[in-house]
Amino acid sequence: MNQMYYNYFLIILLELYFLGSQKCRSYVVKNDKTLFVDVHNTPHKKIYLKRNSNSNTHNNNRRKTHIKNSNTNIEVQNRIISSKENEAYINKKIDEFSKYRIKDFSSKYTFFFPGQGEQFVTMGLDTYNTCKEAKDIYDRASKILGYNLMDVIKNGPEEKLKDSEIAQPSIYTVSIAAFEKLKKENSDIVNNLNLCMGYSLGEYAALTVAGALPFEEGVYLTKQRGISMQKCAQLHKMTTIAVVGLTLDIIHKLIEDVNKEMDDDILIVSYMTDKKFGLCGKSESMEYLNTLAKEKYKAVFTKKLQISGAFHSAYMFPAKSVLEKVLKEINFKKMNVPTLSNVDGFAYTDPNIIKQLLLLQLTSPIKIYKCLDTILQNGYETGYELGPGTINANLLRDVSKKKKTAIPYI
Repeated sequence: MNQMYYNYFLIILLELYFLGSQKCRSYVVKNDKTLFVDVHNTPHKKIYLKRNSNSNTHNNNRRKTHIKNSNTNIEVQNRIISSKENEAYINKKIDEFSKYRIKDFSSKYTFFFPGQGEQFVTMGLDTYNTCKEAKDIYDRASKILGYNLMDVIKNGPEEKLKDSEIAQPSIYTVSIAAFEKLKKENSDIVNNLNLCMGYSLGEYAALTVAGALPFEEGVYLTKQRGISMQKCAQLHKMTTIAVVGLTLDIIHKLIEDVNKEMDDDILIVSYMTDKKFGLCGKSESMEYLNTLAKEKYKAVFTKKLQISGAFHSAYMFPAKSVLEKVLKEINFKKMNVPTLSNVDGFAYTDPNIIKQLLLLQLTSPIKIYKCLDTILQNGYETGYELGPGTINANLLRDVSKKKKTAIPYI
């Protein structure tokens, strides 16, 4: 048996192991670089994984080489579930996770981490130039990614940084580099850290700082997450808009009006405050929603978000299977401090539950308002937002009666 077929045989064994009780319908070698996997015993739930034969990310080698780079191309097929199916599944899983929640903890010193959409050209450049430990973070990330990350951040262009494949590992790396700089300049606050919270993608940086996710694994993971989400976005041309100044009941009326007029299924994908929500739908429907929100319902303002698809909705369903495979390769460690989940706003420390919550986060609307409320209810005094932008600091100030916020740090 030559080496190529031997490798495919090993991959098939790994896939059978990962899928457990789920039956693999077929494995077909399409060419020397592509493996076709039908992961369910149905004709319509399929994932296509394209493996570069020159890549160092093969399952059997990547763990031993500590992920030298992550040049694995992922494609997902057009397959989603209905929003009602998705909502029912999410609620069921949240109920199951309730017994793992941490109830006795402090948020006195909390670190916050931004998500996609906060990226900008030159972010973190000063830290890269002035902090040796931070520069080392960028260099390590570049080895995993297979390109010079700081060159991309420094030179852009902005459109390139918007691509999820680039944006997600970039923001993650900038956040961890900022943490390394803070650790050097103010070790006391780092040593007294009580809690971590990330906005969407920011959960991965939060888990790294909490001690659960090693940095190299985090770079690899966020890149693969970004690729799969980008593929989903290409399948479904969606727009996400933030609507500010309307209560939840008015938001539901707005959605009902747009769905009726445009024959669409507008979804709430983020609950940022009690009067700030992220909504997604087809581009033409969102143009109508944008107008209606301001003219009929008197929204304070609306803003198109710098993300490439309907993140945190049923439209991300195909990416979920891809991310699940990647997560199974990674051994999360015991956390030093709890992290908050965007799925339900509660604190967790069990790394196995965190994996499941990260999967659920892809298709679940994120409850940022609930996370911030949890922080304010547990003795919050001081916090740092590590990475680009001030999304968490701004939202915290909005929901805090005493206008508490966090210190931006990049």
